[in-house]
Amino acid sequence: MATLYTTAVSANGRKALALAKQLALDVEVVSVNVYRGEGSAAAYRALNPWGKVPTLVDGELVLWESNAILVYLSEACADFALSVRSHKGRANILRWMFWEASHWQPMLTRVLAPRVAQILFPETGVAPARVVWDDPQLERMLRVLDAVFERDPFVCGPQLSIADFSIAGMTTYFRATGFPEGDYPMIAAWLGRMNQLPGWLATEVEPWQSEG
Repeated sequence: MATLYTTAVSANGRKALALAKQLALDVEVVSVNVYRGEGSAAAYRALNPWGKVPTLVDGELVLWESNAILVYLSEACADFALSVRSHKGRANILRWMFWEASHWQPMLTRVLAPRVAQILFPETGVAPARVVWDDPQLERMLRVLDAVFERDPFVCGPQLSIADFSIAGMTTYFRATGFPEGDYPMIAAWLGRMNQLPGWLATEVEPWQSEG
């Protein structure tokens, strides 16, 4: 049995856990709350030198990086469920996952991090940080993604895929940070579809369930 070290409080941690639950995989889940310093424990650093989540251990394989874990869970553990065997189809899925890691997540991290940190650590007692949803670079990304969902219900077409879980990871923080759904109705509709998935619903936890 594979072991997944993670926490659903983390965007990256949630997407791996949500996929495992969506695919009903026989995976042991070990909680590692990196926001409480648990990622710095020596035993965990021996598995993941970066001290981040998620980490997957399957026999001799120790795998970190959330998108790599999504691919492995889908293809190796679930016979390509929510992925595809065709080279072109798989390349399309990976294209979006690479975009998520190199553009989507870094941009949202920069914009959301101050407010997310305040929500996670309310004892700071400072005034709520403004989330710059009108950042020009972010707006461009959101407009492009919104247009994708005008054509198809999911990122790579009519069918749900691991690319949806990859990109949805950072949207974990959207509700609590005031994502302007009215400006991006197609993204909002896609989020509605994601929120109906059993795996995604099962991993919705505080403080991201309510407005911040």
